Amino acid sequence: MPEIDDKERKCALYVRVSTSNQAEEGESLDEQTERLKNFCVYKGWNNFTVYREEGFSGKDMKRPEFQRLMADIYKNEINTVIVKKIDRLSRSILDFENIYKIFDARNVDLISIQENFDTSTAIGRAVIRIVLVFAQMEREQTSERTMDVMAFRAKQGMFNGGYPRLGYDIDYENKCLVVNESEVHIAKEAFETYLKEGSLSETARALNSRGYRMKSWTAQTGRKMGGDRFSKNNLSRLLSDPVYIGKIKHKDNLYDGKHPGIIDDDIFYSVQSILNVNNVTKTGYRQDNNKSLLKGLVYCGSCHSAMTPSFSLSKGKEYYYYRCLSNNDRSKEQCHTGSVNAGQIENLVIEELKFLAKEPNVIEGVVESATKEQKEKVTELASKKKAIQENLNQADKKAKNLMNILGAEGKEGTRFNYILKELDDLEDQASGLKRQIDYITFEMNTLENKIIDADAIRDNFKVFRDVFNQLTQEEKYDLMHLLIKKVVYYADAKSNGNGSRNGDRTGKIKMDLWELPPIDPHNLNSANGFAESIDWLPGRDSNPRHGG
Repeated sequence: MPEIDDKERKCALYVRVSTSNQAEEGESLDEQTERLKNFCVYKGWNNFTVYREEGFSGKDMKRPEFQRLMADIYKNEINTVIVKKIDRLSRSILDFENIYKIFDARNVDLISIQENFDTSTAIGRAVIRIVLVFAQMEREQTSERTMDVMAFRAKQGMFNGGYPRLGYDIDYENKCLVVNESEVHIAKEAFETYLKEGSLSETARALNSRGYRMKSWTAQTGRKMGGDRFSKNNLSRLLSDPVYIGKIKHKDNLYDGKHPGIIDDDIFYSVQSILNVNNVTKTGYRQDNNKSLLKGLVYCGSCHSAMTPSFSLSKGKEYYYYRCLSNNDRSKEQCHTGSVNAGQIENLVIEELKFLAKEPNVIEGVVESATKEQKEKVTELASKKKAIQENLNQADKKAKNLMNILGAEGKEGTRFNYILKELDDLEDQASGLKRQIDYITFEMNTLENKIIDADAIRDNFKVFRDVFNQLTQEEKYDLMHLLIKKVVYYADAKSNGNGSRNGDRTGKIKMDLWELPPIDPHNLNSANGFAESIDWLPGRDSNPRHGG
């Protein structure tokens, strides 16, 4: 996601109160609005719109001003949303996840000034990942309860929902499938034709030429559904469905269904064998459905295309690769990088992360160098803020004394007009001091976002070193994606771009990590000769977007 230039900022200041109590506790719409406007003035962002939500809870998204905000985002009229606190936007972690996904997809930054939360920064994006992890946990708990019910239904042979299958109708009362005799012959012809043709495209063409179509039905809402022409995709789903041999599938398990099968087992499994053999792309590579550790992170250093996981078969053995996507387009010049042994790239990355875990002085040195100036500036600003706060306290104290005098002397007092003028001046002074405190707070938050915690980073790498080999493949995948932004692979110019079955390629990687700014290991004595094959990713922006 590209970074938004300050001149192009189109800000939404979203303020919300749900009860009168919140106004009494310092959460009034005016108070929120003033702070958000001060923030924009400090940033130099003059293009902003206020969305005032009064009397609506944050428990759901059924709020008129929130809906207006989302509509404006979809119209590309807003690219930055600013709130005082995240709970002003949503109190539901699952709703927040959905909101942020929309923001991320449409390149919208989210800033919470009280919680020092800014998704345009690396720290802000790290916090988002933590929030989304909790959202995932909550969703998985709900999913687990749903899956328990679905597993029970499957074991009972009941249909677990979804679209009706060609050759069957749904008996909603008994929660099972019943045979539709008028469609059985079409389903049988689909299987028999595929056995003859051995090609999804040719089979779909043949079925369409006979006037056959996919299942059509009327939904419970009364809407007409289905009736599409046969295609590679819908035909593949049909031919792979164990429903046709009287089975119900749940996850990787098959259970006897309450419905009868309409396809012979021998025919069904013969079709599965051909489908499996044909699941090879024209390049001879299969898509890797396993969770490759660096999926979505690897890029080609030669043509800058993504490198996607794939594998090929030779003499019954699987060979795993990261393959440069530019070679999938035959109309373009072929990239010499081609495909690279997956283990080669993954091992280079793993060894580099373990190297960092063993060398805490490397992390501390880089962090200290990168944050020294910010820490000094924060200390200076904190002292300045303290002094201004003392002046504000003195102004408040003086105003209270004057109010006491005014109350004692009344309107008839000789100093009445003088005191009123003094109170007006003190109010202006206090307003200016509060504004200065806001600006200093905003600047401190901005600097603190850039300060990297060496202890936290070191602990992350220590965890990596100590537990990585004991993790499952999925856990390794999650950990790698938590630490790494991007890996760029540079093939040796002398290497054969087509690769070899045993993966004998030479090359090097450059790696960009979420927690650290770019490091040049050539400048590190402790790196020894490791820098010959490994580099960190240099760049003008030390915090590029994920996958960017």
